Amino acid sequence: MPALAALDRGGTLAIAGIYLSDIPPLNYERHLFQERQLRSVTSNTRADAREFLDFAGGHKLQVTVHPYPPDAADQALRDLKAGRFDGAAVLTP
Repeated sequence: MPALAALDRGGTLAIAGIYLSDIPPLNYERHLFQERQLRSVTSNTRADAREFLDFAGGHKLQVTVHPYPPDAADQALRDLKAGRFDGAAVLTP
């Protein structure tokens, strides 16, 4: 669990491997508390990624983001909770 132990507060660890060993027991305080997240992502090949990017490039996808400075994170959360916009709130350094 070195990756989880090194993860900062609020961080996300995404595991994207096809062949993984068993996950050892977690120490919840060291590894998951303080809003850390552990996620798995679908295993795709490099060809799958190229195919997806080609598809996305050929279609007019519209992604909506609402940038907030890091010191406005609380406001971003309030706006999300209140449904003040569609899309994603993004903290930008």
